[in-house]
Formats: sequence, C-alpha cells, structure tokens
Amino acid sequence: MISNPAKVGPVTRARAIIQERHLEAPDEIDIEALAFSYDAAVEYQPLEGMDGNIVRHGDRAIIAVRSDIAFEGQRRFIIAHELGHFFLHPQARQMETVNAHQVSDWSDRIAKEEREANYFAAELLMPSQMLVPRLKGKEPGFELIDELRGEFRTTLTSTAVQFIENTSEECVLISSSNRKWEWFLCSRNFGFTMASDRLVHGHSCAHELGPHKTKAKSSKIEADCWLDGYRHTSKAYITEDSRYSPSMQKTLTLLWIHDVI
Repeated sequence: MISNPAKVGPVTRARAIIQERHLEAPDEIDIEALAFSYDAAVEYQPLEGMDGNIVRHGDRAIIAVRSDIAFEGQRRFIIAHELGHFFLHPQARQMETVNAHQVSDWSDRIAKEEREANYFAAELLMPSQMLVPRLKGKEPGFELIDELRGEFRTTLTSTAVQFIENTSEECVLISSSNRKWEWFLCSRNFGFTMASDRLVHGHSCAHELGPHKTKAKSSKIEADCWLDGYRHTSKAYITEDSRYSPSMQKTLTLLWIHDVI
C-alpha cells in the first residue's frame, strides 16, 4: 500500500519496471543497462551547472551524467531520476536538467515533476518488495540505513526516504539547514505533530552537528525539542539520530518513538 497519494503514479511505474525485468535482488538493478533496454543511453560528460540531464529524441533519449561525480549512489540516482522524467513526463520539454538540490529536496517546494522523478528513482533503485523483508526486526537508525544503502548502492537521503516510506515503526525524517528544518516525511503510522517554529532546538542532536562533528545519537531527547504538545512534559523522550553532510551543508535527522509518550 502506498501511503502518499502523490507517490502512486511514480511508484507504480517503477514497480512495473521491476516486474517487467524480473528483478529480484539489489545486485540485479543495473541502472545503466536498464535505461539502455528502454532506449535511453547513458553518457558521462563534463557538465557545468548541473549534475545530469536528459535529451529526448522521440521515443529515445540520452541521459548525461556529470563525469566527475565520484559517488556511485549519486550517479545511479541521477540516472534513475532522469528515467523518471522519461517515463512519467513524455510531453515535457525536450531537455530536462537535474542538480544536487533537486535530488536532496523532498518537500512540496520543488516542482511536482521533480518530486515525482525523485519518488520514481527511489523505488526503482530500492524496491519496496526487496526492502521490507530487510527491515523486519531491525532497530531504526542511520546504522541500518548505511547498511541498506551499501547493499542497494543508493544515496543516504533516498535510502532514508525509502526507509520512512516502508517502516512499520513510528518515525519521522527531517532535513535541516542553518538551524532550521526545511522538510520532513513521516512513516505511515506516525501520529504526532512537528513543532511549528521550525527551529532546531538547542538540546537536540542536530544542533550539535556541523563541519567538525557529523554524527550524533541519543535515546534521551526531550519530545518538545521536535514535537508539538510536549512543552511542559519533562518525562517524554524520543530517540534522535542525526547526520551532517559537509558537501550539502545539511543535516538529516531520524526521530523514533521508542516508548509510549
């Protein structure tokens, strides 16, 4: 079941491709070969001002990826993102471009087509049918997310998003920058409300992070650091696991409700 109605089209199309190609394991998802099989050739080029683009020629396309991108997960996500445009937006302009900001932003602020391409890419590279069995009995956190992104060869953000979309735990994923959170995604059974001021609380793990400290985790974070309605409740605690990305200058935070609060 897809919890977010906006994801239905992109996720359904990605799942259809997984089924059409009879892909059953992470190491079978060769994104360049997959693109080529649908007449979308991948080329590496010295692009400027973008990480990738897709140029259409009727029912065919060329996907260009910036050649100096070192991280395999980033390259794979760019290809899958552009494939999302190829399958989902055939009537769009002949050339579509993508940059690091677009593939790391999962908020409603970016264009609908870009959000759809992101969701398509995340499901294509980390299919729910392969992911869900790997979550059973595992504690939420970036240790698990690191393990998953290593196996699926995906980015930290897209892996965290797929975790949130498929976990049965009460979790929320938050992206913040300059001591303010920018967007968040909740798991399907997360029944709490985020604090409305959007500020990263001084007692949170995320507040500690920056260029000189990139990881922090605690199971004793006061709920009112992140959630609304707990301002005068001193015994309500949640688990927070945060990671700072020096290249993006952003922090990803995973909150987990581990006890009844």
